[in-house]
Amino acid sequence: MDRRPTLDNRRVTVVLPTYTRAGLLPRAIETALRQTAAAACDIVLVDDGSTDATPRVAARYGERLIYIRQRNGGLPVARNTAIRARPNEFVAFLDDDDLWEPDKIERQLAAFAAWPQAVLVAGRTIDRYPDGRCAAHRIPPLPLDQPADLAPCLFETNFLPPSSVMVRTRTLLAVGLFQPRMRRAQDSHLWVRIACRGPCVYLSAPVATYFVGVPGALSRDTFSQLSYQLRGRYLLQRELRRRPDCLPSWRRGLARSFTDLRDVAYRQGRYAAAARYGLRSLLHRPWGRPAWEWGRFFDSLYRVWKRV
Repeated sequence: MDRRPTLDNRRVTVVLPTYTRAGLLPRAIETALRQTAAAACDIVLVDDGSTDATPRVAARYGERLIYIRQRNGGLPVARNTAIRARPNEFVAFLDDDDLWEPDKIERQLAAFAAWPQAVLVAGRTIDRYPDGRCAAHRIPPLPLDQPADLAPCLFETNFLPPSSVMVRTRTLLAVGLFQPRMRRAQDSHLWVRIACRGPCVYLSAPVATYFVGVPGALSRDTFSQLSYQLRGRYLLQRELRRRPDCLPSWRRGLARSFTDLRDVAYRQGRYAAAARYGLRSLLHRPWGRPAWEWGRFFDSLYRVWKRV
């Protein structure tokens, strides 16, 4: 098989960024090496300035992966480094705390072969919690196992964990890779831009396991994560020029971001911020809101007034 990097070689660049996760890293590497389509994969491990035993862990695998160590630049920079390092026809993402189903790559390659017009193929993810509980990752109503327009759904909410996604490299390069300024929530920002370029396929069978609440995971810093999600939604306004039909979905997503920020601020006792976020959420989507949301807004105002 031809292993030369090219955008027409039916090979997959496995993007595996890591930062100080030496204890978890072997599990992620093994789940890529044990794929039924492993022969079609080039695993690119980008060590984003780890301060633990990550280099020694990588060294154990020798030439079975491409190891790149760089100064810490954040997750989007690490992912972009991996994409550029081995430009194959497809790119699959694997976070260092997640697992793939053994035939994940094989099934996604088959989907791309069946539907050449598809720009992205994802699939169901199983959420696994620290206490051992497992549950299917929540997704909106959407067509399964067939090409579909996922842009409206993705403008409203991100339901694609990175480890569930494979994309065409040509499309990825066309939309500009990950936004380096988006230290968090950069994946949802990218999925929308890709989905605006063509149909996507969402497989009904699970393709990955997402570990919820892993120590050191960026998503655990809720307020920061939500703030970056909000920023990403505003950056997506330029994509609305391509897809003006998605404006209602974008507004619903914007209102949801403000609502989530309101709830976090309220629980933290930051009532002025809760009132501010609550008002912006209601202004973006005033209709169809339950009475308790208005109640929380006025309660926040009342608590601010009491402190004055």
